[in-house]
Amino acid sequence: MDQEVIRLLANSEQAQPEKVSLVEISSEGREIVIVSDLHLSQGKTSMGTFGGTENFFSDEPFDRFLSYVKAKLTAKGNKKALLVINGDFIDFLRVVSVPKGEHEFREWEQMLQSVGINDKSLDFLKKSVSEKERDLGLKTDDYKSVWKLSSAVRGHSALFDALARWINDEHSLLILKGNHDLEWYWVAVRNYLRLALANRLKTMRGTGGAADCLNTVIRHCSFIDSACLIDKEIYAEHGHRYDKFAKVVGGPTFGEHGSELNIPFGSFFNRYLINKLELVYPFLDNVRPTANILHMLMRERFFLGLKVLFYYLPFAVKMVPKRYVRYMLKPILGYILAIGLPLLLAAVLWGGRLVSLIFPDASGLQPVTGLWGAVVEFGIGFAKDSSVLFLSYLFSRFVSYAQLEEVTYLMEPARRKLEENPEYRLVTMGHTHNPEQYQRNGRWYINSGTWVPVIESSTSALREDKTYAVIYLERDSAGKLFIQPLQRWNDDAGRIEPLNIIDRK
Repeated sequence: MDQEVIRLLANSEQAQPEKVSLVEISSEGREIVIVSDLHLSQGKTSMGTFGGTENFFSDEPFDRFLSYVKAKLTAKGNKKALLVINGDFIDFLRVVSVPKGEHEFREWEQMLQSVGINDKSLDFLKKSVSEKERDLGLKTDDYKSVWKLSSAVRGHSALFDALARWINDEHSLLILKGNHDLEWYWVAVRNYLRLALANRLKTMRGTGGAADCLNTVIRHCSFIDSACLIDKEIYAEHGHRYDKFAKVVGGPTFGEHGSELNIPFGSFFNRYLINKLELVYPFLDNVRPTANILHMLMRERFFLGLKVLFYYLPFAVKMVPKRYVRYMLKPILGYILAIGLPLLLAAVLWGGRLVSLIFPDASGLQPVTGLWGAVVEFGIGFAKDSSVLFLSYLFSRFVSYAQLEEVTYLMEPARRKLEENPEYRLVTMGHTHNPEQYQRNGRWYINSGTWVPVIESSTSALREDKTYAVIYLERDSAGKLFIQPLQRWNDDAGRIEPLNIIDRK
């Protein structure tokens, strides 16, 4: 590899970046475009199909969106922009492909060497993939995360080509970490994206060395670990730390050597449950409201919900670290009581019936005359006792509806952030996939929604199949950022337009 490329990568981040809660940056007079929650998984296969865990199908619309923004900036006198992807850009949790065959393992070894990981031999890599990982996807080590990112880049080539053109035109890219892409913690993962974009730049330019292209990417592509403050007035964070199921408890890594990421309960839930269920029930995680997937299944697909409760969840409990188990037990406790207690009562009643049939004297009841009489009485009693199971069903449905209150809106923490920081003109978050906005005295909170399909199961919100939510902060004639309500990219019309949002009280 080019020695200058090696030097540039080594200096891209001198050491593991400091995990500060807030990073202040300057837009340098650029306009600002904010999107979030793209959730790219492994994209298209060589046959042109998508895996069951893919949620992002809009590579070409995203390319057209960036082209529209660039044309608009050119019309303003070749102005530049900062594109902010506010978390969950790559959905590492849903990338389940693993290397197969000699060729792919060698390819994996080479990509690791390109980002400075030289201690993983071919034999080591082959032995490092366990049977469980072949079924569920690779773990979160840095070298395994590089493979997962490469799968997403390969399967979404049109989008990464668009980002490379964006950078080639001297626009900038800022990537914030979300709960589905905690893997941006690893420098090797960040450097792999830098190299992937640089290689595309080299192909586009046709001239110039790899080092020049990489230097362009490093200057225009940055990463934020937690939250950022742009120009001391625009505050951005993904928002998952306000969600107890998505919040990381403890440090960013675990283990003696810190070789794996400390992922929150919700991530285990996605890896060991949602990925499996989406193969049977596509877009399960995209249904809104999203208080809890189990609640929805118990309400709409009761028997699949039972399978989740008694088969999938015990396996997930086994995989979740002890510090996260309490997150799981609380929401399912109602179901355990609603279903388990009636089942236990029915079993006791059934047992009593069997005893009275087989040992009528021991039961203390008067014997029934004749065999048929005994059978008929047993059948009637068994049916009466089984009615307890219907009660169990009703209880579980009640628990389901009682717990379907939407808890994934971030209006309250955003309002607190605005109250505590009067200098902020805009607080923006993502995470919930629920677009929302709030404005008071010219100061805004805007949730940037998502670019993945949303299946709205409630009439309390208006949803498009393709929302493509966008926050576009343009500058007025004096150079001041103008904050306007949330918009959407209308790919059919080829323009940005207002996004209709129902005001929730």
